[in-house]
Amino acid sequence: MEETKYSSQQEIEEACGSDASLNARGSNDSPMGLSLYLCLASLTLVLFITALDILIVGTIIDVVAEQFGNYSKTGWLVTGYSLPNAILSLIWGRFASIIGFQHSLILAILIFEAGSLIAALASSMNMLIVGRVVAGVGGSGLQTLCFVIGCTMVGERSRPLVISILSCAFAVAAIVGPIIGGAFTTHVTWRWCFYINLPIGGLAIIMFLLTYKAENKGILQQIKDAIGTISSFTFSKFRHQVNFKRLMNGIIFKFDFFGFALCSAGLVLFLLGLTFGGNKYSWNSGQVIAYLVLGVLLFIFSLVYDFFLFDKFNPEPDNISYRPLLLRRLVAKPAIIIVNMVTFLLCTGYNGQMIYSVQFFQLIFASSAWKAGLHLIPIVITNVIAAIASGVITKKLGLVKPLLIFGGVLGVIGAGLMTLMTNTSTKSTQIGVLLLPGFSLGFALQASLMSAQLQIIKDRPEAAMDFIEVTAFNTFMKSLGTTLGGVLSTTVFSASFHNKVSRAHLEPYEGKTVDDMILYRLQNYDGSHSTIGNILSDSIKNVFWMDLGFYALGFLFCSFSSNKKLIIPKKDETSEDNLEDK
Repeated sequence: MEETKYSSQQEIEEACGSDASLNARGSNDSPMGLSLYLCLASLTLVLFITALDILIVGTIIDVVAEQFGNYSKTGWLVTGYSLPNAILSLIWGRFASIIGFQHSLILAILIFEAGSLIAALASSMNMLIVGRVVAGVGGSGLQTLCFVIGCTMVGERSRPLVISILSCAFAVAAIVGPIIGGAFTTHVTWRWCFYINLPIGGLAIIMFLLTYKAENKGILQQIKDAIGTISSFTFSKFRHQVNFKRLMNGIIFKFDFFGFALCSAGLVLFLLGLTFGGNKYSWNSGQVIAYLVLGVLLFIFSLVYDFFLFDKFNPEPDNISYRPLLLRRLVAKPAIIIVNMVTFLLCTGYNGQMIYSVQFFQLIFASSAWKAGLHLIPIVITNVIAAIASGVITKKLGLVKPLLIFGGVLGVIGAGLMTLMTNTSTKSTQIGVLLLPGFSLGFALQASLMSAQLQIIKDRPEAAMDFIEVTAFNTFMKSLGTTLGGVLSTTVFSASFHNKVSRAHLEPYEGKTVDDMILYRLQNYDGSHSTIGNILSDSIKNVFWMDLGFYALGFLFCSFSSNKKLIIPKKDETSEDNLEDK
């Protein structure tokens, strides 16, 4: 156990730049070799299928709801994936610090692929949701580990560019996701939206194994070592060598078992309350109130446990691997929590915009999944452009906060313009209002992650683990925002739609649930300017108003972010001292 811990920790320290050799490399900004390019390509492929699994689902919602006859559960096609994606982000970061980056990433890919296969073979809505949950568990590790591995393979000055390259995988997936999803759903079958992950994931595994050398060992040597370890294993030897008390302590304190359980239970209950409210139960019902209140209390208690109680129960305070998932020294640091709140708020608003932009064209104009997906191209192209520009500007000029504020401003303006999109809007308006939200996210997300990483004190003994956990926390907030955006947008839409239909006294819709109303609309389309078309337009506009609120809060947090920036070394400087406080 100790030997494994040492090797993994050594790997992390070398990767994170805590030794002189890597610092020298980062400052010299050495040209990237072919193996590094290929390794980054494999990470980009992995992130591509992870993002594809989020975005492609928007195009199959109506088809799946009609096939399985349950529109209310379609929200869980997004939530079932993004909830474990968010909750497990911190665990995957800790897992990687113990068993190493390579093994963690391969395991995450395999879990993700298994979930995709279950979803592709689903024979019911419940089975499809189970597949999404399993894929979300693996996807959580992929999002966390790809950014950690990518950032640790290069020096600090090159990290903004690497972050931008990896982030472009999300943007590219957002372009091709709706198109591929729409094509499969309209012309083949929605099941291929999940089958497609299998060959791409397999290719990514092969590329990664051939190019990433854990602990400076080639793939053949790693295979030989693994075979030797397995062949020499006996249970009796394991029983005598392993101290079970220490093993349990490792599970409880290395992985912060109690803090994780409280946090997970709190988030799940809170999101269940939002999902059931106004659908299965009324908002003032005891069930919904209990879910919401208990969820908030459990989440608060998880913070109390991690911030104040964990150290009191910790049997080995000097062991740096025995630490809470939400470390107060990092999470409660204003400069870190502020930029991560930016990530959370913008992702919440952005996901609501993405989901209901597609629903806008499908429900109001009866567009096919293919045509509805094509309308997202503007928001995604601008995202790609902004992500690349952000990385280049930060690498060349060292700017972080200005890009964050710029992204926040564009987000508020863009979200405001999206409230102008109605069933009477011209085609040019429908395209134009989708441009700025893409620019906003492209600039802001890269800057927020870089700003958080710049807050790490590099000369601390645990700086390497801090780097992993700050990156994992950023992924956690991103995924949590995506999850909440999906749930809240569905909640706002469903409540608005139900109330407006009830007030209008439309005979075909009276007494029906939101599920039944949507299905009736899809089967009995009566035009975009009908009474029900106007109601759908107003209901979706309420979602966009909610998104505007999240963008406005995000901009507010941008204004208070840290002024710390990358120092761009002069050509004659050989040491890396890239941080400067302004």
